[in-house]
Amino acid sequence: MENAAGLNEDQLTILRGRLEQLRADLRRRIQREQSVARESDADQAIEEVDAAEQTREQDDAVRFANHDRDRLDEIERALQKISTGRYGISEVSGEPIPFERLRAVPWARADSDEE
Repeated sequence: MENAAGLNEDQLTILRGRLEQLRADLRRRIQREQSVARESDADQAIEEVDAAEQTREQDDAVRFANHDRDRLDEIERALQKISTGRYGISEVSGEPIPFERLRAVPWARADSDEE
C-alpha cells in the first residue's frame, strides 16, 4: 500500500528508520552541547586565555545546539507527517517529493527544484 506521495511500505520503513536514527543522534548531541555550554563556572581559577577559549567553545556549543534543535524540529515534523500519511508531499507544490530526494534529505518539505 502506498501513502499519498506514492511511497510504498518498504520506502516508508527506510525513511522512518533514518529519521528516527537522526532524531536519536541529534538528541544525544544536543545534550552534549548543552553540558559544554554549562561548564563555564566549574573552575574559578581559569587564566584569561583559557577563559576566552572556554567562552568561544560555549558560544559554539550554543550555536550548534540551536541549529540541532531546528533540525530536530524538522525531523519531528517529518515523523508526524508519516503518521498522518502526508509525508513526501511538497509543501510548495502539493506534488510528491521523489524518493531519492527524501533518501538524501528525509526531512525535506519540497523537491530541491522548488526551493
